[in-house]
Amino acid sequence: MKKYLALFVVFVVSLAIALPASAQMKFKDVPDSHWAASAVYDLVKLGVTRGYPDGTFRGTKQITRYETAVFLSKLAKAVGASTDVQDDIRTLKSEVAALKRRPAGGGLPLSGGYMASWKTCNVLAESGPYGRGSVANYRLMLSTTQDLGEGADVKINLDTMDYGYYDDGSTATGGVLATELLDIESNLMLDMAALGVENPVALKVTYGPGAHLRASDPSIVLPSEVGTVYERPDTGIMAATSLWGMDVSGGYVAKTHNTSGRVELSQITGTVGYAFDGVPLVNTLKVGVTGDYISKGQFSSSDRDMRGTIAMAAPLGEKVEASGTIGLGGSEQKSWMVAGEVALNDLWDTGTVANIRVSKIGSDYIDDRADFAAAEFDIAGLDSFDRVLEEGTVNLGGEVVQTVTDDIKLVGKGDLRLEPDYQYEAPKGRLTAEGGISYAIAPNTTLDAKYRIHQDKATDDTSDVAALGLLYQF
Repeated sequence: MKKYLALFVVFVVSLAIALPASAQMKFKDVPDSHWAASAVYDLVKLGVTRGYPDGTFRGTKQITRYETAVFLSKLAKAVGASTDVQDDIRTLKSEVAALKRRPAGGGLPLSGGYMASWKTCNVLAESGPYGRGSVANYRLMLSTTQDLGEGADVKINLDTMDYGYYDDGSTATGGVLATELLDIESNLMLDMAALGVENPVALKVTYGPGAHLRASDPSIVLPSEVGTVYERPDTGIMAATSLWGMDVSGGYVAKTHNTSGRVELSQITGTVGYAFDGVPLVNTLKVGVTGDYISKGQFSSSDRDMRGTIAMAAPLGEKVEASGTIGLGGSEQKSWMVAGEVALNDLWDTGTVANIRVSKIGSDYIDDRADFAAAEFDIAGLDSFDRVLEEGTVNLGGEVVQTVTDDIKLVGKGDLRLEPDYQYEAPKGRLTAEGGISYAIAPNTTLDAKYRIHQDKATDDTSDVAALGLLYQF
């Protein structure tokens, strides 16, 4: 029985590696709606992976053979696998990879999800200026990958985000298919041994619209969703490898480009990550240092912005992990950002997973020049509702997921935004809280029901939303 359990877990793991990923623990790049979310967090529970120091899982990142060896070794230990099972693991992984390259019917493999929701707004709360009403919306996400062999592939993704039913005036057409709804990613493994680089270099080329911000609420009944961000890839080229025991990556990103294709803002970025072992109290400490140079047009010596980020993560036991980030946008404290997070992974063996986050963002952390502010609006990160964190604020938030049965989960989350002096008052004061239930009514199909209440001190109004949603993953 143990052998079959091991094979089943590895099958899920192999799919998570081979397909695009994003999920819930909360990794920043793995939203709850992603089709691989449950598989990713099963690995976290088994202690197989803890992600990267910056709080991401990087499900689309190529992995080296060393990383694969560590990954499978931890998995084998987690399920108590014998040598025979480890041999089966290697065989199964290669067979799954072969199946991915040869989809049924000879066509390209297609994966993704469809989300539909129905929201009734301002049912119990005072309606104020918002009024009562209902909103029905949808989101379609599709992804197809062509495996070219030898570590090379091309992926095409379609994400309708909120287009098709919602127009906040940010575009003239309500969504340009070729430039805003589609993104393309190409991956290639380069053998750099001739240049003295032992490990292959993973090269990624992307063409995408970048993060999309919901800037307003034309429905006039959903103020709690203003500021929601849809994370999409930018246009750029990135390279990553392991060098002298460190994870090294860097590249060029076109932060903004208009419909003519002309680059309006450029970014050069680089990250170095290293895991320190034998650290007192925490044993292992992951540290990542990132530097960014952003300039007007292609490159400018006058219109530019520079910042650095230090990210750290360390386990505080088998079921607790702490992480923190320090962002430096200048020499003064008002240009800094400090954030921390604690993840509790079923600490009391009751099926409860919780994440608690806190951050303080300086009033000058985001460059206030129009072009730079437009490109860096999400640079401080997102809250529990995927809304952008603003400069000059203190933020407290988190999520709790309680597993009731294999099919039913209770989900709660909330965010409190304060003034820089920690006061809950206008204009920055804001509180949003939500509770609900998630029910897997069928394989790959989940029904969600939730209630959210929202208070904004800037307008001194309170609103609420009762929502029913359906998620189908394929």
